[in-house]
This record gives sequence, C-alpha cells and structure tokens, in this order.
Amino acid sequence: MAIADIHEDIIKTHILTKLDGQTLSAAGCASSRLQSLCSDHKLWSDICFSNWPSTANPLISQAISNFPSGYRSFYSDSFSSAANRLTTTTPLPATSHIISSVDIRYQNELVFSKIESTNTTPSDWFQSSPFCIDLLERKELVPSPVKFSGDDQVLLSNLEKNMTLSWIMIDPTQNRAVNLSSIYPVSVHRNWFAGDIKVTFAAVIVLLHDNDYMNCNIQITCGVKEVGGELNVTGVSLMVLDMDGKSLSGKESMVILQGLTVAQRRRRNDGGREEHKERYDEYTGRSRERKEKLERKERRIDMACVAGGVAVFMALWSFALSC
Repeated sequence: MAIADIHEDIIKTHILTKLDGQTLSAAGCASSRLQSLCSDHKLWSDICFSNWPSTANPLISQAISNFPSGYRSFYSDSFSSAANRLTTTTPLPATSHIISSVDIRYQNELVFSKIESTNTTPSDWFQSSPFCIDLLERKELVPSPVKFSGDDQVLLSNLEKNMTLSWIMIDPTQNRAVNLSSIYPVSVHRNWFAGDIKVTFAAVIVLLHDNDYMNCNIQITCGVKEVGGELNVTGVSLMVLDMDGKSLSGKESMVILQGLTVAQRRRRNDGGREEHKERYDEYTGRSRERKEKLERKERRIDMACVAGGVAVFMALWSFALSC
C-alpha cells in the first residue's frame, strides 16, 4: 500500500503524532501532500509542549503566534544549537522585553519549569547595570521528585551525566528565539563554603571582529536534603560574561543575545556535549591567562613605583646630607 492510499486522518492521528520534530520535518520533504500534513499547527505545538513544558504558558503561545510559521518556526529556532560565532555586533532594533522559557530535567524527569518576562526598555539604569535574569527569589526553594543516595562524588557525577537544561530566549520584536543552553552541564562542583552545588551550563561565543570570547553563563544552585535525599533547586540565573568573567551591562548583553537570535544556527548534536565542555574550558583557560597576565603587569608596575620611590627618597636624602 502506498502512502497516497492512506486516508489523511489516519496519517495525521496514527502516524505523524508518533514522530519527533526532526523526523516530522524530514517527512514533510517527501511530497507536497506530506508537507501540507506535516505543517499542522497542533502537531508542532504538541511537540514543543513535550520538549519544553514551559512553552504551554499563554504568554509563550501569544509570542509564538507571531512567528512566520508559528510553532514550527519556534521549534526550528529552539531545537538547533545557538551560533558559536558572531560575525557582527551591530545592535538590532531595541525590544521592550524578552521572554525566557526554562525547563530543567533529571533523567528526563521534570525538575523545574518557569517562564520569565524581562523588561529591556532602554534606560540609563538598564543600559549601564550588570545584566542578570534570576528566576528564583532569595531563599526561595523548589523541591523536586528526584532523590539521591550515595556519596558526594557519585552525586556530582550523576548530576553532570543526567541533568539537562533548556533556556529559550524569545525576542518578540524579531519574532525569533534561541536556546542559550549547552543542554548538558559544562561544570558541576560543590561550594564547600555555602554547602550547595553549582551546576553550570554555558554557550561560549567568539566575536569574530576582535576574536574575543563571550559566555552566556547559566548557573543552577541546588542542594540535597540529608533526610530522604530530595533534590532542591534554590537558584537559576543567566548572565553574559566577558573574557574576564565580568557580567556585561544590559546594553552590551542585549547586543549579544539579540545577535544570537538571528545568527545562523548549528544542527544540534546531543552527542556533542564534549564540544561544549571543551569550548567552556578554553574560555576559562583564556580568562585565567588574562588574569595572570594582568596580575604580572600590576606587580611590575608596583615594583617600578617602589623602585622609583626609593630612588627619589635616596636622592632627597643625599641632597639633605650634602647641605
């Protein structure tokens, strides 16, 4: 039996609904008939809700309704990896707000899901202040159904292997979206002073016009209860960091973030998690080298100042003795 002999309702309800986004896109290329069936709005909205539960929020649905092909365009933007190079940092038309759609999973079990609208209206305060999106209030704690047992090293290793994050930023002005997450952690370590665990996700970008590195750094802070081993999330934040690890201002950050929404995407490869870690390690390595170079320069300047001060003192002392 050929596909042309199958009733459309059977194809839509019993075949296409079983496909993931990548397979559905490929099926739409097979024929004009399948292209029409695979463009169904509900198919793509269901796929988006399944991948990113936070997108079911009415605020997200309203924003996606303005995309060229609705949820299909949104999926194409959000499933692919963000560009790892920006050829230009020319500012795009300013947007009054951006929307963050965030989902955290452990072994595919939903741990945290939230949407956040951030006011980005140009103002003196926003333009010059460090840019940061915090999804949780101070001392706010979000429990999860995930439980752990075993020693600390096993816990950190399991988080590194099994925790995933999606942070989709939507620009309603451009009607574009971009996933700013590395999907898997690039670093997991315990903060022994505070006692909590820091899980870092990062999208490291190279600015080709000056070969400088920028880091869309997402930090998850969590802990595990001593009794019961329940995983709790206490912090989820996004910052754009420069090569020195300093947070960019609102103006500088929006140039990077909006640039990523319209930049050419890379095909997402979940098996490429090592690539993200390598790029992050390269970024932290270069940042450390810059810091050490600056410290050496400052030490040389300090020694020169001390030597100059001693020379002046000795000259004045010799002058005083000669008198």
